[in-house]
Amino acid sequence: MRRFMVILKMDLVNLFKNPVLVGYNTAFAGLLILILGYLCGGDYADSNTAYQYYTVSLIVYGMLNGAMTASNCFMERDIKRANLRIIYSPVGSFFVYFSKLVASFLFNYILHTMLLLILCPLLHVSLGGNPVFFILLMAPVELAASAFGIFFCCVFHCEETTSTLLSTVINLLCFLGGTFFSLDGMGSLMSLITKISPVRWLNEAFFTLSCDDSLRYFWPVFTTALVLSVLLTLGCGLYFRTEDYL
Repeated sequence: MRRFMVILKMDLVNLFKNPVLVGYNTAFAGLLILILGYLCGGDYADSNTAYQYYTVSLIVYGMLNGAMTASNCFMERDIKRANLRIIYSPVGSFFVYFSKLVASFLFNYILHTMLLLILCPLLHVSLGGNPVFFILLMAPVELAASAFGIFFCCVFHCEETTSTLLSTVINLLCFLGGTFFSLDGMGSLMSLITKISPVRWLNEAFFTLSCDDSLRYFWPVFTTALVLSVLLTLGCGLYFRTEDYL
């Protein structure tokens, strides 16, 4: 366990020392929420509703993009060379990918929670009667996203290919899930298509918590995300090969 903690600490430090990743998950995300909330404020009877919508939906978008953070943490060239030393050490190959998964999860979860703690009082955005449930539900979603990114790395063995595929899949699902604007008003066919995207139900879970103070979707999403995290982690063990680093 001590060896794992040493590797995990190294991975966390590498992530927090990356200004691009830190800025993307904090400053960029915050500015995007402010800009879209301001521009779309006229579409709602209460302008604060726009900030409410984009704070929740773009936090979900940021959590899913944690998969991109995980792929960078796992396959970035400088880190990949450091992984070689771990592979040849007595700790085994499991720590190579599992430490990256946990580090990516902690990195994203900490930064997104901090962003919410800053934006919500500033924009008068509500996370529900008990914000603890909102913050708690973020954890398994962040974990599943990180596991998804690491799994793609183990399968495709290439940062460029992994990043391209992850970006395409995540953005398509988020578009269909109504992250950037609601598609429900674009006809019955489009409304039906949006129900295919799991992001739609993620958004529903977080919106019912923040706006309706309801736990209707809390446990289904919480349980599904945890199960998915376990399955993806097992998949990493199945597809990870140390020779891919040689």
